[in-house]
Formats: sequence, structure tokens, C-alpha cells
Amino acid sequence: MSYSKVFIIFFLFFCFTAFASSTSLNNNNHKCPKKQRDALLLFKHTLSSINYPIDVCSGPDYHPSDIPLKIPVNLTHLTRLDISHNQLNGTLPSWLFTSPSLEFLDLSFNMFTGDILLKIPVNLTHLTSLDLSDNNLNGTLPSWLFTSPSLEYLYLYDNMLSGNVPFESFTSPSLKYLSLTNNQLGGQIDVQTFPQLTNLTSLDLSQNNFSGELELDTLLSTLTNLTSLDLSYSGFSVTTNNANHFVNPGFRYLYLASCKLKVFPNSLRAMKRLRYLDLSSNEIHGQIPHWAGEIGGNHLYYLNLSHNFITALPQFQWYGLQQLYLQSNLIEGPFPPSICNMSTLYYLDMSNNRFGGLIPQCFGNISSSLATIDMGNNSFQGTIPNVYGDCGSLEGLILKGNQLEGCIPEGPQFSTFSISFGGNSGLYGFPLPNREHQSSPQAISCYQPRPNWLNGIADAEENMILKRRNKRRSVSMGK
Repeated sequence: MSYSKVFIIFFLFFCFTAFASSTSLNNNNHKCPKKQRDALLLFKHTLSSINYPIDVCSGPDYHPSDIPLKIPVNLTHLTRLDISHNQLNGTLPSWLFTSPSLEFLDLSFNMFTGDILLKIPVNLTHLTSLDLSDNNLNGTLPSWLFTSPSLEYLYLYDNMLSGNVPFESFTSPSLKYLSLTNNQLGGQIDVQTFPQLTNLTSLDLSQNNFSGELELDTLLSTLTNLTSLDLSYSGFSVTTNNANHFVNPGFRYLYLASCKLKVFPNSLRAMKRLRYLDLSSNEIHGQIPHWAGEIGGNHLYYLNLSHNFITALPQFQWYGLQQLYLQSNLIEGPFPPSICNMSTLYYLDMSNNRFGGLIPQCFGNISSSLATIDMGNNSFQGTIPNVYGDCGSLEGLILKGNQLEGCIPEGPQFSTFSISFGGNSGLYGFPLPNREHQSSPQAISCYQPRPNWLNGIADAEENMILKRRNKRRSVSMGK
């Protein structure tokens, strides 16, 4: 598909969406005015006449082309414009913002550079959704972004925007979704910054350079409609007084990785429908509260408690959990038996802890659903249970750095996924090299030992053969 065709398609799309209601055969009072229709046809001709020598799907040799800085049409009645995923280059032209009727504008997943326009030609009083994400935009945020009275969805993630974010300037209580993740934004922010954003349901400030301290309980009780919060790697220090503030019971997504959090927040207890929880890379010490095993109930799909100082876990009741990350803590004790009840678990990482004891046979209950199992660098003992007969989608099994012994279970799956058993001096069998460091470890296999009665028969047969050989040898020497 050539670039001219892309522009024609996009033109036809927004022309249709902008004037769909006016083309109804049953309503002649709202037909597209002749001047507007002629202008749009001229716009189509202008875009389709641009010579784009490279095909959109031409692979690694593809070179993006600049979007026109001017167009010879007036888009006064345009309501929706979507030119996302076209790898358009250049700065944002002002004609994109010339329609006072504009409600929806999506320029995401292109290669736009430069600043977001400091001033726009008209007041976009009807604009409800603006998506500039996944471009190469830089500079500071213009003030008109914060004063658009109807704006509900603002996506600016994955750019190179910098400077302070004047949250106190937000005068649009209609805003519901705000995503600024993966930029270079900074400034000091506290909870009092958000009083105007009463209808906010999703806030993503992750992967930026903010500073300051945010008290979690106050923030959640201030933004009472919030269902998703991501402050991971934002630069904020998150604290909690563990006070009994209001928390939206419909809260779904909470990401607080690398927020200098020191305790497990009590506010999580009220999140009965939580789906994703990330508290990794913090400073949480000691035992996780017993009630934590009930967070989200069967709605919890993802839990990441890795890279903390946690020493003990509660009894889990997350039977719908799909990903569990516990690595790099100080957790002691046996393999948590409640994990064996997680029949939909897909990824399990318990590595770099102090788990000990035997790997239980009940582990076979979940081996068919798991894709990756990492239990390396613990103190597990005994043999590896032969519970991998039906490995389903298993791609990785890591048991290195434990105190396991005996034969590694055999099976066709061990030749199809990544395995790591090193650092267990008592283990033997494929894929480990033998103790004589022979060049062909594949030749080494484990076998089931013979019962004692069979050993007795074999020994007697072997002695009989030896006696016959000795007798023949003595007869031969006598001759």
C-alpha cells in the first residue's frame, strides 16, 4: 500500500465519520454543504497527488515522509481525525487543530518531532480525546492541554517531553484518562495537586523524573473514581499511613514499582476486584499480612512482589492468578502449598530466596499450565519430582543453585525447552555433563534401580558365568 493510498483511506475515513449523519437518505436537512464537499474532494486530490516513493510495508528500507504543513481546504466541520500508525514525519502542522468541531484526534504511533503547538488556531471546546503517544515529541506541555473543557482522554506517553507538569492548572474536571508515561517530565508534586481531577479514573505517571512524596491513602481518597494508578519508576516516594480512608472498591490496576515504599499498604485490603498489583523494587520488610492472600480474590491475574525484603508469605487464595513474581526477597520456609491450587498460573519466579525442603508432588497440578518456572538459588532439597509428564506450554525450567540430588527425570520435554540444573552437586543425568566430563552428555541417562530379588538372580547368573570361564581357562592351561 503506497503512502498516497494511506492518505486517501484516512481522508475517506474522517470524511465519512464527520458527515455520516448528513448523508442519510431519510434526513435531507443535514446534507453536506456543497462548498464543504468540494473542499474535501480538493483535499483528497491534494493528498493523493503527493509522490510517496516508498511503500508503507516495504520493511527495513522504509523511510517516513513529512506530513504537509499546509492544505488548501477549510476543515471547519471536521469532528474525527485518525492518522495513527502511519509513521508520518515532521512537526505537527497547525491545520490539524483548525476545526472548532473536532472531538477526536489520534496522531499516535508516528514519528512526529518538535514541540506540541504552544497555541492552536481555535479553541477546541468539543475535543474529548487527544492521542499524541508514541512519537518523538519534545519540549514542554502547552497550557491549552489543561484547559480544554471537554477533554476526557489525554495520551502523551512514549515521547521525549520534559519540564514540569502544572497539574494545579488543570481546570477540566471532565478528564478521565491521563497517561504521561515514559517521558522526561519532572517537578515536585504532592496530593494537593489533584483536587480538580475528580472524575479521573486512570492516572499513569510512570517512568519520568518527578520528585516529592505522595501519601497513598490520601491520594486514593481524593481521587475517588480512580480504578488504575501507575507511579512505577516515576521518581515519587510513596508513603502510607495505613489509615482507614475511602478506596474505590472497583479498583483494578495498581503499579508502585520503585517508589521507596516501606510497608505493605492496608488500603489494598479494600480492593476486592484488583487485577494487577506491582510492588516490586521497594523497601518492604518482614512478613506480608495474612489478609493479603485475599486481595482481588479470583480477579487477581498478576502479582509482583520481587526485589524487596519480604521474609514470609500468607496463605494464597488467588486461584485465577496467571503471573507470580517473588524473586529476590528473603522468603524462608517450604514451597507454599497454596501455589499448587493456581491452575491457571503461567509464570512463576521464586528465585533468589531462602525456600527450602522438598519440591512437593502437588507441583504436578500446575505444571501443565506453566510456561516458565524459576526456583533457582534457593535451598530446595531431595529429588526432583517426576511430575512433568504433561508439560503443556512449558518453555523454561530453572532449578540451579539448590541442594537437589538424584536423577533428573527423563522425558521428551527436556529436549524442547530451556533448562538449568547447575549448582546441584548431587544431581546427575541429562542435560548435566557426567562426573568424568565426557564429551557427550546426551549419552548419560538415568534408569530405575532393579529390585533386590532381581539383583540376586543377576548376581547368581554372573557368578555362574565367571565359574565357567575360569574352568575353561584352567582346562586350556592344562593342555
